[in-house]
Amino acid sequence: MSANNNRKKLLKLLALLIKLAIIAVSFWFIYKQIFVKEENVGIRRGLLDFINLPIDCRFLALAAMLMPLNWGLEALKWKLLIQRLEKISYFKSFKAIFSGVTVSVFTPNRIGEYGGRVFHLENANIIKATLLTLVGSYAQLLVTLVTGIVSLAFFLPSYGTPPGYFGQAQYIILYSLGLLLLVAFNYLFLNTSVISSLVARMKFLGKYRAYGKVFSFHQSKDLLKVLLLSYGRYVIFALQFFLLLRVFDVSVPFFPALMMISMSYLVMTMIPTIAITDFAVRGSVSLYFIGLLSANEPGILSASFVLWLINLALPAFIGTFFVFNLNFFRQDKE
Repeated sequence: MSANNNRKKLLKLLALLIKLAIIAVSFWFIYKQIFVKEENVGIRRGLLDFINLPIDCRFLALAAMLMPLNWGLEALKWKLLIQRLEKISYFKSFKAIFSGVTVSVFTPNRIGEYGGRVFHLENANIIKATLLTLVGSYAQLLVTLVTGIVSLAFFLPSYGTPPGYFGQAQYIILYSLGLLLLVAFNYLFLNTSVISSLVARMKFLGKYRAYGKVFSFHQSKDLLKVLLLSYGRYVIFALQFFLLLRVFDVSVPFFPALMMISMSYLVMTMIPTIAITDFAVRGSVSLYFIGLLSANEPGILSASFVLWLINLALPAFIGTFFVFNLNFFRQDKE
């Protein structure tokens, strides 16, 4: 009994140390992005210059107020997906989402987001919960691909190729391929049970084939809800970006701006490793595309920087309070 108690105390201490390490590394990463990185010196100076000028605080406040709605939709989406494994409250899902952001800011490809969420669960199998969380991530990726490919269809004729480089036939082929991709991606998401069937046939996976059954947990109508929630999130953070462009005096028409924002997000999804949470990378991508519409480079970078602060840095800070609810050493269930 004494040995068992000592083991529990040791695990409890180890869990606490892991949580404190997560918080410390998260703070260090955000601090480095804001105050240390040399690539961001010009952006910080430009932002300070804008602060000294009269700006439209209404748009800034609205962009900030949209942040909890953005992550609130993600919490609703995750709750809908995970409920087949474990019933959780909306508030618990909300806490899991924010702690996931905290862990994700310093991990490659934001992979830590999955652990930051699933370790809030009490009884659900961690692997199955992670796979269902991946379904939600795929939904958001799908929305980015759909909007990006649609925007690409308008971007290429005007900005992407020299005049006369592509003829009508080439554009028809490109658009047809894009449409086929969109249909295939959407079909696969709305029929994830197909994945379960494929995994079941892969005998080399052995006992792990059982985990493939999670992809048949949800019917198409439930997955459609998840997809619509993902579109809602996309509309919110695209609107946030446009509002912040207005704040920093980047005068761009609404629909061309949405096209360039969609192109920016499409490219960002293709950037590997930890770079996606690195502001210098995100800022340079936004500057390239939106810079095609406006010469106000400081304003574009300032808008992109503040968007990063609102949607990633601030939620990561809030999530540090919920990291202490993570349960790393609970007894997992099959």
